[in-house]
Amino acid sequence: MRATAEQDQLRRLRRSRAAATGMLVVAGLVFAASLAVPAPNAWVLLVRSVAEAALVGGLADWFAVTAMFRRPLRLPIPHTAIVPAHKDRIGEGLARFLDQHFLRRDLLVSELRALRVSERLAAWLANRRNAAALAAEIAKALPFMLRAIDDRQIKAFLGRALGAQLRSAPLSSLAGQMVRVMTAAGYHEAVLDRALDYARDFLARNEERLLETVAERRRSWIPRAVNREIARGLLRGAAELIEDLRKPDGAARRGLLAGIGDMADALANASEPSLEGSRSRLFTQPELQAWIAASWDKGREIALADLAASSSRLRRTMALAIASIGESLMTDAAMRERLDAVIEALLAEALPWREELIRFVAEVVRKWEPKGFADRIELAVGADLQYIRMNGTIVGGLVGGGLFLLSLLAR
Repeated sequence: MRATAEQDQLRRLRRSRAAATGMLVVAGLVFAASLAVPAPNAWVLLVRSVAEAALVGGLADWFAVTAMFRRPLRLPIPHTAIVPAHKDRIGEGLARFLDQHFLRRDLLVSELRALRVSERLAAWLANRRNAAALAAEIAKALPFMLRAIDDRQIKAFLGRALGAQLRSAPLSSLAGQMVRVMTAAGYHEAVLDRALDYARDFLARNEERLLETVAERRRSWIPRAVNREIARGLLRGAAELIEDLRKPDGAARRGLLAGIGDMADALANASEPSLEGSRSRLFTQPELQAWIAASWDKGREIALADLAASSSRLRRTMALAIASIGESLMTDAAMRERLDAVIEALLAEALPWREELIRFVAEVVRKWEPKGFADRIELAVGADLQYIRMNGTIVGGLVGGGLFLLSLLAR
């Protein structure tokens, strides 16, 4: 992209320079031809005046434009090659210009608000074509990233990181807090009720099978009928226990729930150092390290195979997720306001670094080679400066013709 832009600028510069030089050459040829006329009349003298003034104007502007970037005809004329000679001062002036006219909080914040960044971002992401294109670009980069990673280093890193995090994590306290959260929200009672309902239905459906199983495994000295009655009594006792646990005010249920609360307190107040030895042995086991390595290999293979497919599910999932984020952001004005506020806050945090940015700009320009710096400036604005030469040639010719006509009228 950058090379193409520079090539376009170079072509424009060459075309403009050729046109300006061509006009100057034409003016010179016309002036030379008028001098060759042996007995010039008023019309020939008018043409000569026009050509002479056009030649003078074109040469003067050629000198002025050329002197900005280099020494005309490589002569050591004072106050020429202005851009390379004052490169450092130009860089400092550019840095000050950025500081005073761009990197100001009031200007940047107002421009950001006028741009409506979050709204535009939401609309862009919500467009399915844009979401698919972004997902496709991400999908293109992922295989290179996955293949570029050294597997041995990643496996070792994952093993060390996972082991370090789990060794340092307060597992018993975390488990206790999770149990407390479940009990506070009442989820444990819902789970208990589902489990009791399943157990009750299981016993009801499989009563005869359970009785037959118990009868087959009876002692030889116990009659079969007695053994079945004992088994039936056990099943009735289990069913009664389930019913008691199912009652909201049942004694068994209250005792079980109290036990769950005591377990949560015990886990939350457990001493972590007592677990360190078992943790260290667990996380240094070769089997765990091998499992981590195999998980990484398998996950990478699955991801690469899916990304290589023509209808990648991962790519479709990313596209749907991106579009969903955009659609949600479009309908959530509060979230857009928060996003804009975050962007403004980031901008405010970055503003104190503007002095470093200004210093960076000045330092980069200072390090550039003078000729290269002048060539960059000329490439950017040189094509337009060539029109000064063209205008100088035209205006000079018109002024020369006008002065000649005024001289005729004065006579």
